[in-house]
Amino acid sequence: MRPTTADVRPVGNPLLSNMLIAYMNDDMDYVARRAAPVVPVAEESGTYTTFDKKHWFADKLERRAYGDRRARAGWTAGSDTYKTLQWALEHPIPDEQQATSQIPMRLEQVGLQWIAQQSNLRKEIAFAADFMTTGVWTTNPTPTDWDDSSGVPITDARTYRRTIKQLTGKTANAITMGEIVFDALIVNAQVREQAKYTRTLTVAESEGLIAALLGFQYVFVSRAIYNTANIGQAASLAPVIDDVALIHIVEPGTDMMSVTSLKTFVWQPGGGEGSAKSYYDDGSDSTILAHKEQWDQKLISADTGVFFSDIV
Repeated sequence: MRPTTADVRPVGNPLLSNMLIAYMNDDMDYVARRAAPVVPVAEESGTYTTFDKKHWFADKLERRAYGDRRARAGWTAGSDTYKTLQWALEHPIPDEQQATSQIPMRLEQVGLQWIAQQSNLRKEIAFAADFMTTGVWTTNPTPTDWDDSSGVPITDARTYRRTIKQLTGKTANAITMGEIVFDALIVNAQVREQAKYTRTLTVAESEGLIAALLGFQYVFVSRAIYNTANIGQAASLAPVIDDVALIHIVEPGTDMMSVTSLKTFVWQPGGGEGSAKSYYDDGSDSTILAHKEQWDQKLISADTGVFFSDIV
């Protein structure tokens, strides 16, 4: 489906030239890119090295008498793979619509913003389906709900941060959640007791407070919504990520010896995180906005995540 002439030039009263209403998610409503940092790759698919953790936590030093040979030991390595897939979309703008449009923005500008929303939604929906669900992470506890009067999210965060540490030797530094979970945390009794001397905060400051109280560097709150209905039906909007939360490790860099829960491998020749160009189609007398992107949101280490399903 694409805009019709009636969409850009309604019959009857002309459109206001200084007002435009658009329903869309803000960029910060999405968490996929922040929770699964980007790694540029030179090939569309490939293999990367993984070190076997058993050797890094084994005590291998042995007593040695003067002149004897030293005991010998070492480590082993494994591997895993990634495979980026391309996603693409075209948005046509007929000459006639361009010439008669009363929308107070160039239709190319409107089209690019719409495509950007499509790109963000695709990544967020894939992230939710692949990682914000049971059966993915090693640890899937069922503590008391955080909106329950006896829920203790601060205690739970400490407990399961310790679980990840004991499984991997690394400390979890992030929690990703739906907006309904964040709202429950703000009014949770244990959180309010710890924060009762804190002044009234903005939303951004509240996220910082929750991060500090739970002991994380990053708090990612997904506020993105999407239409679950068919396009021919009335919109039925729902959160992409709802009443779930994930404690995990975020390593933004690409250090070879780092440990992280998730990464997004992006291949620039296929469009990377998203690239758009325009061309003219003589057959339809239209300017075409052509978009493509190529990536693989990849689980790196299941041991580094603790997933809470239906936590509120």
